[in-house]
Amino acid sequence: MTEETFVTIEEPKLPAKAFVVGALTQFALGLHAPFLQTYLVDMQTNLYGTLNFTQLGAFRSVGNVAPTVLQPAWGAASDRAGHAKAFVAFGTMMGLTFVYLFLWAATPIDMILMYAIQSILFSIQIPTWLSLIGGLMGEKNRGDQLGKLGMITNVASLVATMISGILAGIPGILPLLRSSFGDFGLVIFPSVESWRETYYIPFFLTAVIGILSSLLSLSIKEKPLKHDGPKRFPPMLKLLSRPGDFRRFSFVAVFFSFAMSMAWPYFIVVQREWLGNSILEIAIASALMTTSTVIFTIPFGRLSDRVGRKPLILLGRGFLFLVPIMYAFAWNVWIVYAANILAGFCTASAFNAITAYIYDIAPATERGSHIAVFNTFTGLVYLLGSLLAGLLGQLLLVVFSSEYLAVFLMLILSGILRFVASFFYLLIREPRQYSSTIWREFRSLIQGRRHDADLV
Repeated sequence: MTEETFVTIEEPKLPAKAFVVGALTQFALGLHAPFLQTYLVDMQTNLYGTLNFTQLGAFRSVGNVAPTVLQPAWGAASDRAGHAKAFVAFGTMMGLTFVYLFLWAATPIDMILMYAIQSILFSIQIPTWLSLIGGLMGEKNRGDQLGKLGMITNVASLVATMISGILAGIPGILPLLRSSFGDFGLVIFPSVESWRETYYIPFFLTAVIGILSSLLSLSIKEKPLKHDGPKRFPPMLKLLSRPGDFRRFSFVAVFFSFAMSMAWPYFIVVQREWLGNSILEIAIASALMTTSTVIFTIPFGRLSDRVGRKPLILLGRGFLFLVPIMYAFAWNVWIVYAANILAGFCTASAFNAITAYIYDIAPATERGSHIAVFNTFTGLVYLLGSLLAGLLGQLLLVVFSSEYLAVFLMLILSGILRFVASFFYLLIREPRQYSSTIWREFRSLIQGRRHDADLV
């Protein structure tokens, strides 16, 4: 029996319910997540008539660090309990239903605080979900299974984002829904300021879908972890101080994570302020990125099972520096669309490979802890990157008295630092040997045959 046959027949695969729960959760995220920064920008302009880069940076920082700060605790708790789905259900329900309350944030500061609370609640779901699915699939087909899951969940997110974008262009839909429920209309759909009504239905549906996903996750039959000896879980500092592949990978990720997060507060400024994009155009840009991710996720997942995780991480991180450069020179929405397609390609290449790499180097009983620690560590770096980028952008705005120049310089700086930091991923090590290399696969693709054809 060949190795390929063994992987196809013997390796366990994710159950159908895992795909459904993942799709529902990502659908709920797709309804609101691409528009949260737009919501904050609209709030600033409606309340103050101007933008505040410090608040935009703080908002992105909160979104980066709040979901990760308690992940080691949630991951360790689920590993210790040996059952992750209860944590998944609770985190999904609480994190997604809280989004509905964003409609009543009175000021940008209120919104930042509420976003922090919501992110902490949803952080319960993130490492426990990864731990749950990590125990349901085999070791040799992780890239393939994560690729399939990524494709399905990204399609769900794409559809949801487009639905939100279309609903935003139908101004009479909320009054219609209120009138449809008669006297209960204002109870089910309380009134808000007119500029917020664009976001009302997406935020409301996020809560409803979140509840459905939470309840369905409880029906997944998970495989309890078997522990030999006492159930001890290394804390964050111990994991990061322990010599090995995980510590090396975490510290390599610092440089790129910082450079990457510097551009995040400014993408929405280009779309909403420079180009005056509508909610539908912002939704299309997000959908194009998701579509690109979907197209390449499964091929890259399977490729990582053959050539290793490192080449795919290098590929994804190596080209991502072009995205902020393209935004900096965007004179129309089509350049934004092209940048998002490239971002989706890079995400498909690197994201699942990173997750699979951590699965590869972490002990089976500590996967939740390792994923959580990595997310927390990089989340803290994202916090610093976005926060300092917001402060530096505000300083440049004061110095040059030009919003355009401040944003342009920050995007260029992020692109340069991303390019330099991508080379640090050359330092990571694969934990095992793989059957092929990315160059051999590339030559086989060009020649139109498998690299091992001569051996058959």
